[in-house]
Amino acid sequence: MSIRQATRRKILELGEDLMQKRGFNAFSYHHISSELGIKNAAIHYHFPSKESLGRQIIKNTHERFSKWISHPEHRVLPVAEQLDWLIKIYQYNLEKENRVCLIGSLATDYYTLPLSMQAGIRKLSADVQNWLAQLLEGGRQQGVLSFEGKSRDKALTILTSLAGSLQLARLLGNEMFHKVVEQIHLDLKLTY
Repeated sequence: MSIRQATRRKILELGEDLMQKRGFNAFSYHHISSELGIKNAAIHYHFPSKESLGRQIIKNTHERFSKWISHPEHRVLPVAEQLDWLIKIYQYNLEKENRVCLIGSLATDYYTLPLSMQAGIRKLSADVQNWLAQLLEGGRQQGVLSFEGKSRDKALTILTSLAGSLQLARLLGNEMFHKVVEQIHLDLKLTY
């Protein structure tokens, strides 16, 4: 990997971290340049605007998600393991200095985001919800999950519970997240 590629990767990683800790509007290129020991011009070389950085972060997250759900090995995992994978993403954010998920972070800034970022985060959110709804419906049909209502509504309930629990964990402690996860398992009557 070239120095330029490594710098670009570091900018993206730090930008994503700042976005999830502070929100899109609460960090600047100065925060990134100070942390990485580079000039703002180096950031502008890779990302001419903060919008272009934000769009790329959303795109990268979406690509990681799409790659995982379409990977042949993961598609055949039992429903419980796929659900646990999703929960572990949220848990990773919790353990990484109480970051909120990217969707939750950008949802709070949504009305102030550039239109291209609004479209990107809406698409990512819809794809995650659609995948989870299909997973839940498949689990219900297999008899490993049981819940009332439509699978799409249950998926939305689970995603909002996970996202909200990360935000509340900042106020009430990390145990809040774990209680929410326990309740999700109880609500789904998940059998392993």
